[in-house]
Amino acid sequence: MKKNLLLILACLGWASAVYSQQASFNYLDLSKVVNRGVTESFDESTVKVQDLQQKIGFINIPVGLQTLRGIPFQILDPVQNGGHSYVVLTGHHQAEFPEAVSIPAGHLKTAELFFLHTCRWGGTAPNIKIGEYDIVYDDGQVLVIPLHVGVEISNFWYADDTSVSFVAWWNKYKNAEMGLNLFPWKNPRPNVPIQTILFKSAAKMPIPILFAVTASNLEVPVSGVSPKPEQTIQTDTSNWIPFTAVTSSVQGTALDMSSFLGVPAGKHGALKIDYEKLVFGDGTPARFWGTMLDDNWTSFTADQQAQLADRLAESGSNLAVIDLSRFSSVPQALPTLVEALKTKGVYTCFINSNQLVLPAALAQDPAVIPAGMLTFGQAVWNKPSDDSVLPMAFKDDPMVLDPVESIPAQLSMSRTLGVPCGILWQDGRPNEYLSETPLLMASYGLFENWDAVLGMKVSGSDWANELEMDGDLSNKPSLWIQWPLAALAYLRGDLKPGRLFVLKTQDPAQINPLDQLKVLAHRSGFNPGPNRLTTDPTGEVGLKIDLKDKSLTTDTKQIIWRGNVGVVQVDSPRFSAFIGFLGNRKLNGSAWSVETPNLFASMGVISLTDAPLQVSSHLLLSGVTRMENTGMIYNQAKTKLLDKGKTPALVEPLAAKITLKRFRKDSKLKVRGLDANGKEVAVKIPTKWSKNNWIISWVPSVFYLEIYR
Repeated sequence: MKKNLLLILACLGWASAVYSQQASFNYLDLSKVVNRGVTESFDESTVKVQDLQQKIGFINIPVGLQTLRGIPFQILDPVQNGGHSYVVLTGHHQAEFPEAVSIPAGHLKTAELFFLHTCRWGGTAPNIKIGEYDIVYDDGQVLVIPLHVGVEISNFWYADDTSVSFVAWWNKYKNAEMGLNLFPWKNPRPNVPIQTILFKSAAKMPIPILFAVTASNLEVPVSGVSPKPEQTIQTDTSNWIPFTAVTSSVQGTALDMSSFLGVPAGKHGALKIDYEKLVFGDGTPARFWGTMLDDNWTSFTADQQAQLADRLAESGSNLAVIDLSRFSSVPQALPTLVEALKTKGVYTCFINSNQLVLPAALAQDPAVIPAGMLTFGQAVWNKPSDDSVLPMAFKDDPMVLDPVESIPAQLSMSRTLGVPCGILWQDGRPNEYLSETPLLMASYGLFENWDAVLGMKVSGSDWANELEMDGDLSNKPSLWIQWPLAALAYLRGDLKPGRLFVLKTQDPAQINPLDQLKVLAHRSGFNPGPNRLTTDPTGEVGLKIDLKDKSLTTDTKQIIWRGNVGVVQVDSPRFSAFIGFLGNRKLNGSAWSVETPNLFASMGVISLTDAPLQVSSHLLLSGVTRMENTGMIYNQAKTKLLDKGKTPALVEPLAAKITLKRFRKDSKLKVRGLDANGKEVAVKIPTKWSKNNWIISWVPSVFYLEIYR
């Protein structure tokens, strides 16, 4: 939200700006530590001095009180400050500058700090740490903010927005582009005064440069309007299909997974810990698949609570995480929401960092997972910047190409063995490869033997209404379409757990590249306790890992990951999937094969009976490609979203030849196409038998194929 500057107050070394939302700003006094002026050049050549001054751009940086990307900064005027206006620290190119300076903070309490900075000779490599800010609090605690080129700070030449910083000032002289970046930092200790800020150099090739620091008593969004002109692109969606959700209910369709949930939740008794696993009071093994609820549940009516419970149960979610950390007291709607979920077989788990005292009936309810019983590991892929402000920076690449950095790898490396393990994953739009996640997480949830797998986020009670309001960015239909298959495969335990692989450290930097792939090829984790666990040597027998191709086959032989081509294959008796860059290659599994011209897709098949795929008389197939809102606009590299577009969401049409491998020809089998809500689409699905193989042509207007008698 844009804020209007109303008033500027000045005093000794400080000033405040009061905004319409009561945010006030303080400008840290750099006058005693600045050591360079905007008219000074870093280049030693005396030829064409004026041209060099223009080219380096510093001479064009405005001084005085400036509002950049919606944030006010006080850039010192060198005329009034002994010729100096900014701080330069040492580096290999400029060794005469100091290694660090101390900036007084005046015992200021602040919610957010904004740094206006850049560097020279920084290149573009994001792994180069060139310096840091040390935040020194009055109580002696120090928080270190590392500065990496291309992340918190950008090189002066060809400066650009990064995942966490923003171009605040930009200039072009002839063919040279230059700029300063604004880096916002949210203070985790807003109520503790800050004594000083130490600005330190890593003394490498780049030289860190600081122009100004602004403090705010409130968190303030950075403006999405960049001074740097963007070259834009749009995906050609001229032949894509509008996605419409007619109703949020899939009750009674092949997508309805509610029958696999125990009703009501808690019917098997209170949860207990059995070493690494959770079991119910009656000895029934416990396994949870689900999601997290957004805070708007607090305003739901009884009907909306029931609608949300239905929606989760039908999708196969038997656990909902409710975050209470932003509440000072237990919301009035909590007991009725828990009861609505319980009635449909959905358990609840609370994130309760404020240690709110729950009503006794809730705390003792067997449908509520007790605090501390389940430790959640968390991992994020493609976390966009704040999606309330454009441009939204994101990572437009898929996990299938990068196994060692994937969510399953992150979670396996951070897992502590010997205690029950739950995981919370996030994969954010507008990444066009989002459809890879549900089937991949369900498969690795089983292989790694995690007790709970939770992802995505449900922000409303009605899917259709959400789409009308927010487009697909918040609702992620590409995730929802794969959700029923993923939930059923996980809850039913359709894949075998792997052999144990014990890590010696949880620091990825200390795990060699081969072991990083082994983490994904085994059931992995770290064992810190006195009862040392050891790696199961039988898992190494026949293990296939190719470090060069970033490829592996799990020790169960049920997951094959080929990172070099970006394809993951899952093959088990009742569930199979192909995920990634499937286009123009023939993919073979034990029960089916797929050929598609679509570059990227996620396709799965699952038996809706207890029988294996080759003989089951009731199968569900899903296929998801890329999705976008209508009219989405990106930067040329497709790493920033400049315009979210509008509804309807559009779906890239899927075309595929699917061959189901049966034990014998069965002329009684039928097939029908289903829409996103499990309703039959009035379209003919071409099929033919070739000996024992049933060949089916995917029709672009459907999301599922249901095989039945």
